[in-house]
Amino acid sequence: MSLRRLLFAALLFLAGFGFLELSSVEAQTFRGAINGTVADPSGAIVPGAQVTATDTATGIQHSTVSTGDGQFSFQDLPLGNYKVTVTAGGFPPFAVNNVAVTAGSIYTLPVKLALTQQTTTVEVSAAALALDTTTETQTTIVAGSDLQAAPLNGRDFTQLVALTPGFSGYSGGGYGSLNGARANQINWQIDGSDNNDLWHNIPAVNQGGVSGIAGVVLPIDATEEFSVQTQSSAETGRSPGGTANLTIKSGGNTIHGTAYYFNRNEFFAATPPLLSSKQKVRNDQYGASVGGPILKDRTFYFANFEKQKFVIGVPSQATVPSVAYQNAALTLLSKYGVTENSVSAALLKNLWPSSILNGAAATSNYISTDPEYGYSYNGVAKLDHKINDKNNLSFHWTVGQGNQVER
Repeated sequence: MSLRRLLFAALLFLAGFGFLELSSVEAQTFRGAINGTVADPSGAIVPGAQVTATDTATGIQHSTVSTGDGQFSFQDLPLGNYKVTVTAGGFPPFAVNNVAVTAGSIYTLPVKLALTQQTTTVEVSAAALALDTTTETQTTIVAGSDLQAAPLNGRDFTQLVALTPGFSGYSGGGYGSLNGARANQINWQIDGSDNNDLWHNIPAVNQGGVSGIAGVVLPIDATEEFSVQTQSSAETGRSPGGTANLTIKSGGNTIHGTAYYFNRNEFFAATPPLLSSKQKVRNDQYGASVGGPILKDRTFYFANFEKQKFVIGVPSQATVPSVAYQNAALTLLSKYGVTENSVSAALLKNLWPSSILNGAAATSNYISTDPEYGYSYNGVAKLDHKINDKNNLSFHWTVGQGNQVER
């Protein structure tokens, strides 16, 4: 079987388990766009210029021609950094590097060609130009090193929504108010596909369990970008609060990957002011990711596996009828000649296990020694394939299995 037939068969097989997306020139909110104008040194428009946007990670090119009024546009671009090259008769080629494409944003790029005798390409960095970002939405984006370094309890991406202006409430599990809407009025997406729990309208992936800890997690290391958009388009504006989308990383023309380990341990924490001793609070998360090409400039893969294991002591004290408390009460009853009530004696004997009745005859005499605990195995896989300059095929698959216990 040829490599092409094998790849096609794999796509059909995986489609039965995941999400397939065929993207065209129509703009999607979870992607981005580049537009701009082409002008000569005097500011006059340059129609008919050949404009190419190249993804620097994958080498995939998107081409168009400037219109009669000098404008060009690339819609529905995968997220990443691009190199935009403009070629027009009578001018040397002009290239702009490091054009960032982010979710829900349209990057406006003014191109002014140069009149020089040189035959080599004139290259500039996007940061050196007077650039403008144009969008119909208001977008908050967390990506790159900022996303990886964000202090997230349990490395749960839903907590990133708290960084959005207009958000209030508890961010764990995505249950909070955005722009004054009700706490469950956010449209959650992964790569533009639905990630909403059908009953509560909160994130289905990373949904909270014991103590708000997600039952399974989508690894932060697999995340390219997290964005929250308010005043979204009709495509994703089903919820009045806004649209929160997570974009999964893609492979590139070079093999790249990570290996990581994160640890939380009560050793590094202070004793809570209302407790006499520290409770065990431990969370271990470790995993690895890898991405690369299957067919250079055309087909790419990415995969990430992560395990989480946690133990959390109950951080509160309680008052129980300890044996010392009962003996003190019996002594008091005997002093006044009162006989112990048989019903009370039966309740004290049967409602509380003897293992927790060893404390003093005082309030707050018990701290639970039975912690909450759990684990999860989490995986992500993504496959991207370029069909042509106008269409791309993208598949992603997320899987998780976990168990949590709370007494």
